[in-house]
Amino acid sequence: MYENSNDKKNFFYVVILILTLITMIVGITFALYSLMASQKKDNTILYTGKLELNFIDGIYIDNPTLFPRNVPSVNDYDNVYRNNFVITSTGTLDQRISISVEMIENTFSDGNIKYALYNANNVLMSSGNLPKTGVVDMANNLFLGYNASARYLLLVWFDDNNQNQNEDMGKVIRAKINVESIQIRK
Repeated sequence: MYENSNDKKNFFYVVILILTLITMIVGITFALYSLMASQKKDNTILYTGKLELNFIDGIYIDNPTLFPRNVPSVNDYDNVYRNNFVITSTGTLDQRISISVEMIENTFSDGNIKYALYNANNVLMSSGNLPKTGVVDMANNLFLGYNASARYLLLVWFDDNNQNQNEDMGKVIRAKINVESIQIRK
């Protein structure tokens, strides 16, 4: 009789264990299907953008040799610093681009160093003076579609003011070109 009682207890525990496992499987399945059914389209989609920069002539303006000159055209190469760069959006999002120059060092007299930024069609986008310090915003809010590229040309020159500019001989200019983007969700 004792063996029969132990067998009954063991059988009861096995039945309880099996029922517990079945209940757990049913509960997990119900929770999984409830979670999947509650998800809406676009709730868990992650959009990314990727920006590639190709500074053909370098990211830094590093003390180019400049002599006084008048405003150069996009075809001028004498006494002008030229920097070509290409911005490419290779992600899944369109982008809004901002281009600026961060001054590292400028020992020229105020207003003597000028810049001009042109797009790929040689259309002038902005121009002005490069200050001694700070950041110069050259272009803001430029649209760049995904899988698209945009080419830019930055010209920097020592402006001839028709006066003796010998005090600016041997002066230094150093700066960095910055490109920032904001991704636009469709």
